[in-house]
Amino acid sequence: MNSVLSRSKCGMVVFCLLLAMILWAGAAWAAAPAGDVVDFPPALDSYGDQDMTSILEILKHRIRQQPFNLVATLIFFCAIVHTFLSSKFMEVAHKWEHEHEEKIRQGRADKYSVHHGAELFHFFGEVEVVFGLWAAVLVIAVVSFFDWQTTVYYIGYRVNYVEPMFVVTIMILAATRPILKLAEALMQKIANLLGGTLIAWWFTVLTLGPTLGSLITEPAAMTISALLLSKKFYSLKPSTGFKYATLGLLFVNISVGGTLTNFAAPPVLMVAGPWDWSTLFMLTHFGWKELIGMLLSNSIYYVIFRKELNGMQHDFAVEELKHGIQKELIKRTDLEAEFDKIRPMVTQEIDFGKTVGSKTKEVIDNVKIRLEASYLPGLQSKGVDPELVKEAFDKRFDEIKLKKLREFFPGLLPREQRAEFFDPDWDDRDDPVPTWVTVGHVLFMAWTIFNAHHPTLFVPGIFFFLGFAQVTLPFQNRIDLRPPLLVGFFLGGLVIHGGLQGWWIEPVLGRLGEIPLMVAATILTAFNDNAAITYLCTLVPAFPDGCKYAVVAGAVAGGGLTVIANAPNPAGQSLLKKHFDDAVSPIGLLKGALLPTVILWLCFALFR
Repeated sequence: MNSVLSRSKCGMVVFCLLLAMILWAGAAWAAAPAGDVVDFPPALDSYGDQDMTSILEILKHRIRQQPFNLVATLIFFCAIVHTFLSSKFMEVAHKWEHEHEEKIRQGRADKYSVHHGAELFHFFGEVEVVFGLWAAVLVIAVVSFFDWQTTVYYIGYRVNYVEPMFVVTIMILAATRPILKLAEALMQKIANLLGGTLIAWWFTVLTLGPTLGSLITEPAAMTISALLLSKKFYSLKPSTGFKYATLGLLFVNISVGGTLTNFAAPPVLMVAGPWDWSTLFMLTHFGWKELIGMLLSNSIYYVIFRKELNGMQHDFAVEELKHGIQKELIKRTDLEAEFDKIRPMVTQEIDFGKTVGSKTKEVIDNVKIRLEASYLPGLQSKGVDPELVKEAFDKRFDEIKLKKLREFFPGLLPREQRAEFFDPDWDDRDDPVPTWVTVGHVLFMAWTIFNAHHPTLFVPGIFFFLGFAQVTLPFQNRIDLRPPLLVGFFLGGLVIHGGLQGWWIEPVLGRLGEIPLMVAATILTAFNDNAAITYLCTLVPAFPDGCKYAVVAGAVAGGGLTVIANAPNPAGQSLLKKHFDDAVSPIGLLKGALLPTVILWLCFALFR
């Protein structure tokens, strides 16, 4: 109970931060920029260093012209370090929390108390809030160096929030039951062709799932693939090494999986217009290479972990058989109908309600008499009307009694007084979804993807969808808005920071040869969103075609190295972190993603 309260409080803090950010952004958008506001950040061509050749001299020159460049980058660096320390914060939080729970069990602490240090460290350990927290530090710094008008101008007019809003919207849609059922049915057909084993499922989700990203966008592919891996693979409790290897493989494959088209992968989307890259261009220059690299990476990881996969097959087969029986033979609705018939017969034969109710009433009456003897004399001694005291006491006693009966003996209460029952297995039911409901969901996804650059269209679309979901409630799972909102908060903070890093990224990328540029793009992607990396290269005048290929290849190959490397990664991390004790280790992710990153990088480099 104490842990639930703790998580609720932490969630409330996160929600308040999200609400504050939304209101803040809304206020910024509503205000008109002042005429004398500072142009912040300065345009890259305003530094007047086009004739300089040394990268170090360019960076020194830009710091001298605008010292805040260094401040913004140091704050960004602190945020990156914080992400790497998030799992450590979570470990300490869990340790303190368990120690406090032990104190409660021993009676040395109040049962409703919390360890505030644990709560604080748990909050700091939430990866999704890191960049939002440091964005607040950045705002304070901007206000200190400049003024409030400059801050509002930058947050409200220079930062583009379309990608975070799109990711939130597509995550909500892709995680719905009809879409997941449709994706699972598609992948089941492919997995059955490969034998229907755990190996077949693992290989299919990690290959077909990311490839679908070229059609339904990478954030949607990440959501579907992560949820299917959670159900089919992570629920079987693989080893820690295999968990991180699969997570790293998923992140890398999603990053390159959207390169079959020119609209699905964020780093490609940034350059497709300025460089005139069509879907045919992407298919012939990137798509077939990423398919080779993806299949090769999956095959190597299969060879490495084949013994463990074979060992998990028995548990997988049992789970699949259980779901098959549940779906085909023992349907939920039929079983519930039988239990509904049994309940009145059992109640009538053993007189359960009357027997237990009578005993419970006896105990409660005794408690009430004892409490009246303890409290009523003290209240009456204060000069209050004894009748009023008795009436108020009875009402308060009845409130507490109802609360405890709802908690321990809900069956003794009339149906209208019982608390609403939440079935913890509701989302795992196998009831069929009508075709028209699935078609409706597909149309909502298509609308969102088609209007991905127009939040004025896809945001109202999600509100219409929530109404549609309410109408079709019996066929839906619970729509959990917390993960997509947290991911949006993460990406919103990231783009706020990323907009102030161009002063050093642009000269580094714009003055390197093809192979060094490809290496640099891969490394920089680990510390900044890969879409920001490719976007900055569109600002470099007369950028050679070979360098264009190199920077995009490096950016998508490195998109799985960290949570911040690719926009869909926070979504995958948020959906799967429960299998990692609520804290995905950045080092563990880096190790798991390193081999597939090298393989994809070599495929792009060798087949240029």
